[in-house]
Amino acid sequence: MKLRRLLPPLLSSIILFSAVSVHSQTAHETREKLLDKEILSIYKDLVRARELLSYQTLDTLPANTTIQFIGNYPNRTGLRIRKFNIETEPNSKSKLKRSEEKSLLLEFNGSVLSKVEVSVIEEDVQIEQKSKTIILDNTPLDEVLNDMEILFSGIEGSSKINLSDLKNEDIKPERNNFKKDFYIKFLLDFHSQISSILALQKNQGVKGQKNMMKQLNQSLRY
Repeated sequence: MKLRRLLPPLLSSIILFSAVSVHSQTAHETREKLLDKEILSIYKDLVRARELLSYQTLDTLPANTTIQFIGNYPNRTGLRIRKFNIETEPNSKSKLKRSEEKSLLLEFNGSVLSKVEVSVIEEDVQIEQKSKTIILDNTPLDEVLNDMEILFSGIEGSSKINLSDLKNEDIKPERNNFKKDFYIKFLLDFHSQISSILALQKNQGVKGQKNMMKQLNQSLRY
């Protein structure tokens, strides 16, 4: 009799827990679809970086930034943009203490974005410790983002996982948090950097044209 009295409340608790769990899972899935849509939208905007391939040389770049082209001009197929942060010893500006590097590699098949690679490298010179994380998307426009590979190497060894290995659990949706708190912010940072680089090249071109016209006009004086 006592067991019979306990069963209804117990069943009610199980049903309630299941309902909450299903609701949380549905919420995570809905949120992930929105995050994936935002990432794909940024990918499409990053295609404008292809304009940089048409410049034989880049005369001006933002501070602490470099660009490495994939292939030779005029048949380039991609580029890697690097941003650096270097920390020196307080008492000796020439002595390196810590360095950080983050980069974005974009490769193209014609006009189509075919590869996205995110890289973050940190090195502490004092303790001789270096770590590197690479996030690789070999199919950036197929709308399936959870097949991205994440590779890590450091003093403790190396590891490799797929993005799908990060779980969207009820309490801690790791995969959604990764996309929202890191990946999207990283892409937007480089999206802004690409816009700055393109603007610098166009301004440099306008300045060059003005100097050319000035020289030609001055030649009419003699």
